[in-house]
Amino acid sequence: IVEEYRPPFFDLVPSDPSFEEMKKVVCVDQQRPSLHNRLHSHPILSTIVKIMKECWYQNPTARLTALRVKKTLSKLDVEADFCIEKLKCDI
Repeated sequence: IVEEYRPPFFDLVPSDPSFEEMKKVVCVDQQRPSLHNRLHSHPILSTIVKIMKECWYQNPTARLTALRVKKTLSKLDVEADFCIEKLKCDI
């Protein structure tokens, strides 16, 4: 079962939002995209969701660095013997 695609914040901004509209939603209102619960059921996707959420912290010093994201994804690649076809089969 695949859900219909909807862009992030589809319910908060117009279909073609301006920079100011997006800035208000993300920076001022501190909204983050909603993530489907099914993403937490697979170990690889769950790890990626965790990384994404850690990149969304309001405080810049609390966010992951690009190097930390790269290392975590590289480690995930090696440990999980990750490949797109395997992930598609698991889901």
